[in-house]
Amino acid sequence: MNWDNVRREDWIVGGLALLLALDLLILSWFSFPSLSITIGSTTIGASGSLTATDAPDGWLGILAVIAALLVILDLALERLSPETEVPAIEGSRTTTRFVLAGAAAVFMALKFLFHLGHFSNLGIGFWLGAGLVGALLYFTAQARNAEGVASSRPAEPPAQAGRAGSAGPPSA
Repeated sequence: MNWDNVRREDWIVGGLALLLALDLLILSWFSFPSLSITIGSTTIGASGSLTATDAPDGWLGILAVIAALLVILDLALERLSPETEVPAIEGSRTTTRFVLAGAAAVFMALKFLFHLGHFSNLGIGFWLGAGLVGALLYFTAQARNAEGVASSRPAEPPAQAGRAGSAGPPSA
């Protein structure tokens, strides 16, 4: 393992993916107002909240968590163990991470659309998750674009032999 290979951008992408996974698992996505039911002399009150992985359609939240964790795993494998060969989309690790971030965003969007109700019922977890997945998509796209620019640059021409002041055999 070589921690010197981990760049600032990698920490940002990994941190965003980890925060997104925690948001989906822990924070409230949907909140329900307090209800009071009185039966005879007994009053029952209830309120609640649901995370992204709670029913109904908790499978969408679970798939989004898995996609976010796979972003972290893919990044860790590439940076900490570069000799490890794993399949990549279009032969690029950055494209793979971008697609995984996109998959997390799609699963989150479907979870939201399947339970579209009143915006007042959306919890802090939903709003934070929407921001986190947007940032994750942005930074994975930036890494993907930076890799494409770096690989499309022409190679530097080789040094000319026989230049004045160069150490080498004279040219004929």
